Amino acid sequence: MNTLYPIFLKVEQKPVLVIGGGKIAEQKVSGLLEVNATVTVIAPKLTTRLETLSGAGNIFVQKREYRRGDVEGFTLVFASTNNPAVHKEIFDEAISQNIPVNVVDVPDLCNFYLASVFRNGDLKVAVSTNGKSPTLGKIIRDRIAAEFGKGYPELLDTLGDIRPYVHSAYAKTEKRKEVLERIVDEELKKKLLSRSALTSTHPYSGKVILVGAGPGDPDLISVKGLHAIQQADVIAYDALVSPDLLLSARPECENIFVGKRSNGHFALQEEINGVLISRAKAGKNVVRLKGGDPFVFGRGGEELLALREEGVEVEIIPGITAGIGIPSSLGIPLTHRGIASNVVLVTGSEISDKENSVDWSNISAIDTIVVYMGIKKLPEIVTKLTNSGRNNEAPVAVIFGGTTTDQIVIKGTLSTIVENVQTAKTDAPGIIIIGDVVDAFSVQKKFDAKELLQ
Repeated sequence: MNTLYPIFLKVEQKPVLVIGGGKIAEQKVSGLLEVNATVTVIAPKLTTRLETLSGAGNIFVQKREYRRGDVEGFTLVFASTNNPAVHKEIFDEAISQNIPVNVVDVPDLCNFYLASVFRNGDLKVAVSTNGKSPTLGKIIRDRIAAEFGKGYPELLDTLGDIRPYVHSAYAKTEKRKEVLERIVDEELKKKLLSRSALTSTHPYSGKVILVGAGPGDPDLISVKGLHAIQQADVIAYDALVSPDLLLSARPECENIFVGKRSNGHFALQEEINGVLISRAKAGKNVVRLKGGDPFVFGRGGEELLALREEGVEVEIIPGITAGIGIPSSLGIPLTHRGIASNVVLVTGSEISDKENSVDWSNISAIDTIVVYMGIKKLPEIVTKLTNSGRNNEAPVAVIFGGTTTDQIVIKGTLSTIVENVQTAKTDAPGIIIIGDVVDAFSVQKKFDAKELLQ
């Protein structure tokens, strides 16, 4: 249980002591100077930046070791040295004088922790993990920044101007609270609508945002894409989207599955278009969430045209397409000097002799070939490439569930890959990479945290 009591301290012009002169001490000093604290640094040696800062008006430096009695008279004390015995002495002395003290990265020698902080104007949000994982705290802070980074500081200024008038108009605390909550709610609604309703030339107040979710790992979505999810009224998502991304949506958001896979259609394209158009015309902020990038074998172009024909405003947020992101995550370069100077991304679902099917005879000479949606057609793809002159021993990698925890990598050559892939018992989507780049570097295995600690 986290029993820490969250507070924000006013330390402007207050004396704060930092004992230590390394990089960590430098970070503490920089943060304290940002809030106009008066900082004293005690350390025999300083970083170059601390040496530079020592000439500033709000920082005083004593180049020496810590001595007992140094903490007296300070509002806060930070310690970051390489001497555990000195840390204990600093802690004991500060505690005896009721001075808050933080010995960096030693939770037992702290009676307060610093939070991971997002700040933008007067808006400041702090995240605490009770000292257990500052790294997780930073990740959560960054997600907060994605949600509240734009518009909210300006909104805060507006509400700050309104607050004194409400306090003077209403004597009772409960009435003030009720009125302020109503004002905040109305101002938030204005903010969320203004981006499209006040600046849009489209006839409908709603809009559709085509968002690329990336190749599989939910952390590979862009910050802008995540921000769109967090503000959506409706999310229409496909089968390649990680369910974890939907956890970032608001509780009241309507999530609609419109998934399609090569082994079966769960929603016709016309039906998907209809969902997007009807929700946008109803004034909803709609996110069409697609695996990879919307415009790389994602039918994003078809949806864009359909929406524009209906007068619906559309925004596109690109994503990392699987054919680029997955090989990169494995250390397979699609181009590499002396090995491959050209690359093609091609669909494997058009393998028939129809007029607009892929011309494998032309593609066979490309250095690196990346095939989407080609797993079920792999034997035919291999035959067409070898019949067109591609070497039977050309290296091949097939990756199922790329960048996810269920990732499977199978390697071989054009002569062996079909048989090798038959051993994979998975229905995860896969991509095929053909070319000498497959063997340019060894495929890196992904380790989990337990393996790393062994």
